[in-house]
Amino acid sequence: MKKLVLILTLLISTIAFSQVDLTVKNAIEKALENNYQIKLVNANIEIASKQNNWGSAGISPTFALNLTNAANVSDNTNNPASFFPGKVFNDNLTLSLDMNWTIFNGFGVRINKERFEKLEAQTKGNAMVVIENTIYETIVAYYTIVVQNRKLKIVNDLLLFSKDKLAYFQLKSELGTTSSFDLLQFENQVLTDSSNIIMQELAVQNAKRNLNLVMGEGVNIDYKLVEDLTFTVPQLSYTEMKDKMMADNLSLKNQYFNLQLQDINIKAKKSTYYPVVSLNVGARPAVGYIELIDSPIPSIKTNSLNYYGNISARYTIFNGWNRKRNVQIAEIQQSIASLQTDDMKLKLSHQLKGIFEMYQVQTKIEEMTMKRVLNAKELWLIGKEKYDLGLINVFNLNDIKSQFEQATLTYYDRLFDLLKTHYNLLRVTGQITQKYN
Repeated sequence: MKKLVLILTLLISTIAFSQVDLTVKNAIEKALENNYQIKLVNANIEIASKQNNWGSAGISPTFALNLTNAANVSDNTNNPASFFPGKVFNDNLTLSLDMNWTIFNGFGVRINKERFEKLEAQTKGNAMVVIENTIYETIVAYYTIVVQNRKLKIVNDLLLFSKDKLAYFQLKSELGTTSSFDLLQFENQVLTDSSNIIMQELAVQNAKRNLNLVMGEGVNIDYKLVEDLTFTVPQLSYTEMKDKMMADNLSLKNQYFNLQLQDINIKAKKSTYYPVVSLNVGARPAVGYIELIDSPIPSIKTNSLNYYGNISARYTIFNGWNRKRNVQIAEIQQSIASLQTDDMKLKLSHQLKGIFEMYQVQTKIEEMTMKRVLNAKELWLIGKEKYDLGLINVFNLNDIKSQFEQATLTYYDRLFDLLKTHYNLLRVTGQITQKYN
């Protein structure tokens, strides 16, 4: 029975602490689903979508239901022309249904609807920028963990070597067949490698927390990353990348929406030069009674029903040249938006050129650091053999070991820099959202 309980306990513990496999695509899906910034922009899209309708643009008439109770006392004692001499109390209850419909206001309804459509498209464009940045941040956070894990494996392997040598010299020291010189050197190496592992494990945990933050997950959730840092360097053309940037860059697309909104704003200001034609229709039923105060004459009940309908046209002849100034201001704002668009194009071109040149340089550096790693690894293998044969001392071995460690860790950094620059190019050219559709 005790064995069964122990087995069940171990099984439950294994299930509870088992890691779930996580690919880059899975991480992006979690980030897009849970990220709070994505949730906020989705709410903005919903608001813009609800606002984009003909009713908000002003095409529909308005109906108003009004209920009024009016009571008054009239003193007609000295009014010989009154039909009701003396003091009269009058009480009326009126219910009215009024409709007001703007038939024409200088194409304002159509202009408003066009504005709402552009605003909704711009809101979606802003959301796509957030999505694009989230995808980029998720990819970088994912591969940061991969790189840090690779570094941790290198440091662990070197620590195992130092521990093996330390155990070997401890045994020889116990047998009295060696001096304490090499023993102390490898003790120091074990301490140094152990310190490096502690710092590297902290870097791994920080990278995992950062990925969880991007994905909107809890602090203690741990995943098993199944994708390795295998990166094939594609050949890219600057002219092709620039054409894609001008056509697909999301920030530039949003600026085009802003430019179109300024064009619509000019139309809206010019629409005030047209007359406004309105239709008013309504019905007003009323009930009440009239009572002569201090008179034997009984009160008189009243009942009436009135209908009305009218069309009105209003045209502003002069308002202090405000309309002209408003149109001029709108045209200046349109010119500003056009200048901002040209400025954004120029800045993006410079940004793309810088990132592209960085990509080319990092490609060459990655190739050179890879050759350096291969050479350092070969030297490390040769150095261990020569040390075992007594051809080099422990200082030479430690130098070779440090060179191998530094070359390998540097290569991972350069490869990661190249990967980040590659995805940054995809982001600037608007291709990253297409790649991870």
